[in-house]
Amino acid sequence: MEFPSAKFKNDSNASTGFIFIRVYNKWHTAIKNELRKIGITHPQFVVMTVLNFLSQSDEYVTQASIAKMADMDAMSLSQIIRGLEEKGFLKRAVNPNDTRANAVWLLKKGQEAIKQALPIVEKIDEEFFSTLSNNENFFRDCLHKLTAF
Repeated sequence: MEFPSAKFKNDSNASTGFIFIRVYNKWHTAIKNELRKIGITHPQFVVMTVLNFLSQSDEYVTQASIAKMADMDAMSLSQIIRGLEEKGFLKRAVNPNDTRANAVWLLKKGQEAIKQALPIVEKIDEEFFSTLSNNENFFRDCLHKLTAF
C-alpha cells in the first residue's frame, strides 16, 4: 500500500511532528517510569507541582489558575484533582475570596510527593536535554514560541 503523504512519502524523519512525538515519548516514558515508583502519574505530578508553585504567592490557588498555568482543559484538571483528593494528596473547598471558584491546597502527603518527585524529574530533564548542550536555551525559546500557537 502506498503511503498517502506527498511530503514525507520517502522520509518520515523529515516530519517535524513525527520527530517531536518520538522525542516526547522517550522523555515522557522516562518520567512516567520514575513517577510510577512514587505512586503518581505524570499529569498528577504536573498538577501538584503547579499548585505548589502558585501557592508561593497565592493563599487561595484556584483550579482555573492551575489549568491556565499547566495549559490543561478544565474537565481533565477536575478529574485529576478529584483523584488526588481521594488519595489524600490535596484538598479543595470553596474559595473564600470567590465563592464561584474552588481553592486547592496541597496536603502533607502531596507536599512529600513533590519533595520526592521534583528532584527526580529535574534530573531526568537535565540528563535528557543535556544532549543539546549549548542549544538548550535556543530549544527552550523555540518551545516558548510554539506555546503561542
